[in-house]
Amino acid sequence: MGASGLGGGGKRNVNVELNLVPFIDLLSTLICFLLMTAVWQQLSSLSTNSASTTSSESPAPPDPNRVDLSLSLLLDHMLAQEGKKSTKIAHVAGEPDYAALINVLTEWKSKYPDRQDIVLHTDSQAPYKQLIKLMDTLVENKFEDVGVNTN
Repeated sequence: MGASGLGGGGKRNVNVELNLVPFIDLLSTLICFLLMTAVWQQLSSLSTNSASTTSSESPAPPDPNRVDLSLSLLLDHMLAQEGKKSTKIAHVAGEPDYAALINVLTEWKSKYPDRQDIVLHTDSQAPYKQLIKLMDTLVENKFEDVGVNTN
């Protein structure tokens, strides 16, 4: 048999062009997924405070009479905490009761007229649209410095 036969001594052509387009497509897709998910891995605490501080500024000593104000968004209710006092606000038809929340915020604003800070704690299963609506409600009721904790 000759060189074109099955049995052997002929050389095969090994100069084959490798198509890199599918590999580049895969790499670009993986980079996009990496960039999209890497940002959300760092979102455990978010503050909407517009006043910036530098590392050279020393923080003021904590006030022992200061009352912490926080709001927790859970799946079936909200929990408004003023220091150690808690107020449970049940959801109405699966949505937070914003009218009851506004009453609590108005009461807090009358007790603490200079306060603009509040911490919003959320359950990891809470819908994102409820979190955003809650932040908007807090800002509309003069609590502009909203810190979000998603842990």
